[in-house]
Amino acid sequence: MRASSLFALLCSAVIIGLLSGCQLATHAAVKSAKPAFEADQPSNALEQLSSLSDEIYTAAYGSNRQLVFTLLQRLETVSSSQDVRSSGTQAGWKAFDSSMAKAKKALLQKNESRQWYTQAARLKLASDALNRPRVPLWLQYEGVLREDEQRLRTSWLMQSEGNAEAAAASLDIYREHVERFEVAALMQREEASVRHLQNQMTYAKQVLSGANEGLAHPDAVMIALDGLEQAANAVFKQGDGEAALAEAIPPGATIGSLRSGRAQLAEMFMAAFVMVILSLAGWRKYNQQQPQGLPFPRDNPKQ
Repeated sequence: MRASSLFALLCSAVIIGLLSGCQLATHAAVKSAKPAFEADQPSNALEQLSSLSDEIYTAAYGSNRQLVFTLLQRLETVSSSQDVRSSGTQAGWKAFDSSMAKAKKALLQKNESRQWYTQAARLKLASDALNRPRVPLWLQYEGVLREDEQRLRTSWLMQSEGNAEAAAASLDIYREHVERFEVAALMQREEASVRHLQNQMTYAKQVLSGANEGLAHPDAVMIALDGLEQAANAVFKQGDGEAALAEAIPPGATIGSLRSGRAQLAEMFMAAFVMVILSLAGWRKYNQQQPQGLPFPRDNPKQ
């Protein structure tokens, strides 16, 4: 055998050996990476929950009744897993299950598109709170409620007939907004604080009704509105008494820009948002679908 042939044979053997070694190394790397992937399953389960809720909200916004129903069935399955239920609170999951049931019931009835649209928004906010507990979307409603409350007080203080009725109408809008983030708040806050806010809304409604009929003193209305403000502030405060994220944002910031900054700084800082810009900038899938001004519009314009 010639020396050149022997050299070629040896080179071929070496190349085959190297390729075999690379394949073994690749197989070993994949095998060793598998436990790490499995360890991330709880996080992936929450991401799947949030993604499904996104799809449900999009379908509800588009009045796609059949798709909403199909996705709700999938959401019910995903939300029942132990990985998902290990997050949140018992009160939050009870409200979450109730919203799914209400949405399904509304889907089976005519002229109830607003109801299942509302429930879709509640589920979306709650799932987002579980998936992104440090910067949940529902905190944007802190600024919304402050504007509602200012509108409510202005309506009451008008020196004209019917001011109590106007204030009551403003309170109804306030209540709708609280209803939207109720499930999300229950997932992250003490149930007592959320229930107290609901009780204060009921009390304020009763006082306004009494004032309209001349049965309640005007000072009682202001006391009720002060109590409503304090109850709302308590919901948006952290459990240790610190202000919610919405109160600690540098002017000009947005959810999207702050999240980007967090990634660049190895997630050392909390992302937040500007209370005067209540939009969904930076939130995937919805940055072009949501009307400006509110995290979710009051009514579905396609009803």
